[in-house]
Amino acid sequence: MLQTAGCYRCLRTLEDKEQVVDGYIQWYFTYRNHVSFQRFKDGLATLNFFNALEQHPSLFLPYMVYSAEDLKAETLEALFRPQMSPTGSSNRQEEERVLGYWLDYLIAVKEEGSGLSLQDVLMFATGLKEIPAAKLIPQPQVTFQKHSRFPEANVCSNTMKLPILPSYEMFEEAMNYGIKNSPGFGLL
Repeated sequence: MLQTAGCYRCLRTLEDKEQVVDGYIQWYFTYRNHVSFQRFKDGLATLNFFNALEQHPSLFLPYMVYSAEDLKAETLEALFRPQMSPTGSSNRQEEERVLGYWLDYLIAVKEEGSGLSLQDVLMFATGLKEIPAAKLIPQPQVTFQKHSRFPEANVCSNTMKLPILPSYEMFEEAMNYGIKNSPGFGLL
């Protein structure tokens, strides 16, 4: 590898060793990938995107550089689209009540020390620990179920089924138990 990098030489002093290491690191991280960087720049140059990027780097920063941000209850609320029964049905009234429980639950998880985090809720529903920079496909959904006391999730379709329970306390207890006891793909 040192010969390929052009750094192979006889070492006589400690400085020679440092020069070899510096030369190899420069080759490994810069010169070895030069062709890839050039092709990337050429691709960005189509439609003058590279020129716009050079002229206005701060405008493109959120699109070109990923930065993980702290997950908020409002973010999760906006991420999950509720699938509800038709307006006026008895199911719709129960679903609206449980949807209120869901929103209160997200706020409680963020504020209280229940042993869960919003990342745990997201992981349970989607299999992801954080929201990706690109759009999450398919869009996460919240549906409702009467046949189980605990929440269920299908991470392939990004769907979480919330249990229809009579009180917030029962809902919170069931959600905490269901999420804490889910396998989570073996990730802790």
